[in-house]
Amino acid sequence: MSVLQDRVEELFRRCPVLCGFAVDGELFVSELACYPALDGEQTETLRAEIALELSALLDEEPEAAELLPGRTFARTVH
Repeated sequence: MSVLQDRVEELFRRCPVLCGFAVDGELFVSELACYPALDGEQTETLRAEIALELSALLDEEPEAAELLPGRTFARTVH
């Protein structure tokens, strides 16, 4: 699904410290990896930004709800 890929790539571009994140079975951001590490407030801000992006994706492409649970997204380094 290219819309999913485009949204995730844009999220990584906007958030240079974000290395990866996982989405649990209930579509919550369950894991978050950043470098350098963020403090608690910064982590929650980034988690909220990811959640908003995923919510917007689901509004645009409801079928993405089948692709997200249990998935891990990682920054691609070339």
